[in-house]
Amino acid sequence: MIRIGIYDSDMLMLSEMESLLLKLGSEEKIFVDIDVFNTKSEFLSHLSGDVFDLIYVSIDKDYEDTVCLANKAKQYNQHIIIIYVAENESLWKVLLEANMFRLITKPIEPGFFRKCFIDACESLDNRKNYFEYKYRGKICRVIFNDILFFESSGRYVIIHTKEESTRMIGTLSTIECQLQYAKAAFLRIHQS
Repeated sequence: MIRIGIYDSDMLMLSEMESLLLKLGSEEKIFVDIDVFNTKSEFLSHLSGDVFDLIYVSIDKDYEDTVCLANKAKQYNQHIIIIYVAENESLWKVLLEANMFRLITKPIEPGFFRKCFIDACESLDNRKNYFEYKYRGKICRVIFNDILFFESSGRYVIIHTKEESTRMIGTLSTIECQLQYAKAAFLRIHQS
């Protein structure tokens, strides 16, 4: 799953980008969780914590303020990928210094939008070094290096880390399938 945030003050553009991303996610068989924001304050309030993997940030007339907004996202999550959306390419030098992954110009060309999305997904796959699970409807992440072991306890799995232990509903078989392509090695042993 890829968690995506989109900021644009233009509701039509927000809708267009969200539709494109939902379509691409479906075509590429990638589950996308998308939040859209049309005000900077609303977007900023959702940036704290490790909420998004990928953000699309529309550059408006006050581009310096928008770049600061994207830099805030980088402070909260250094692995976040930022794709800027702008009226033209004249700001590319400024955006390059602002941790830009790609720059998409308006009007959006679907082929290039697709390429940027796929490139971002591949980059995220290369960076993914955490275990992701749902707890009380909220998506949680634990860095693989912090996980000591998983323990089965009835219908729950307990994730033991260096700091704490957390319960989630599931089975060790399900977790084993999830970890099959992980960038960390785990062994499955049986209690006896």
